[in-house]
Amino acid sequence: MTSNHQLLARMRTHNTLLCAGLDPDLSKLPRAVLEKFGSAEEQVLAFLQGVVDATGPHVCAFKAQKAFFDILPGGHDVLKEIVRYVHRTQPGVPVIVDCKIGDIDNTMAAYIDNLFDKIQADGIVVNPYMGDDVIQPLIELKDKSVVVLVKTSNISGGVVQDVRLQDGRMLWQYLLELVVNRWNRNGNMIPVLSSTAGLDMNNIRPLVPDNMPILLAGVGAQGGSYDDLSKLLNLEGLGVFVNSSRGLLYPGASDSWQAAIETAAIAMKGALNLARRK
Repeated sequence: MTSNHQLLARMRTHNTLLCAGLDPDLSKLPRAVLEKFGSAEEQVLAFLQGVVDATGPHVCAFKAQKAFFDILPGGHDVLKEIVRYVHRTQPGVPVIVDCKIGDIDNTMAAYIDNLFDKIQADGIVVNPYMGDDVIQPLIELKDKSVVVLVKTSNISGGVVQDVRLQDGRMLWQYLLELVVNRWNRNGNMIPVLSSTAGLDMNNIRPLVPDNMPILLAGVGAQGGSYDDLSKLLNLEGLGVFVNSSRGLLYPGASDSWQAAIETAAIAMKGALNLARRK
């Protein structure tokens, strides 16, 4: 089963549109973890294993932000081990590595070797600014998810993404067309769309194939809301997922940190399911 199919199947079987972010911030790790484990790598791995255990039954995917691993001397091995841990303990849940890469062919080959062959990620986030050179090698990886930045949720994204083309469309709209019509011939693309940009979601879903998932970005700490989530659903009432990192991993001071994270995951899963019915 491909990663995109796994993602959609998990939405269906576990009634969830929630993706748990695996963004380990050393300054926010629970005191119990910091006191029990010595090195930063041990602390991060133990914490994330606890996060996976607590959230696994309630999510359709995990998304690991690579930057948080890169700052650790042994971060590559920690990322590799947490991906392996998810595959072992939460079968059928894909792990997306958020690295926002995008380069020419030989560099992309090196990224692919590291992220897919060595780390064993199920999907990655890519920046399509350099065009076909970025996406072409990934199209052929039919079983992997290729999450493409289209319309992002950061405040200044519009400086680039909202530039008007000669035909009147914005650049992000053209990028969405490329994702759907040029790059998706093996059905492994996922566009990123923003929940903070005031997009007309009613006009977006008809442009996206029913079996193409959408990552709705910016919900939570970045100020986005669930209000338009229902407009992005496919005919099955699925097909869109929301990542939560800070709001899920660090729900507040608690000695029972895993229980607090599970409670937060259940609450967000419920809120997303409520939004589906609006």
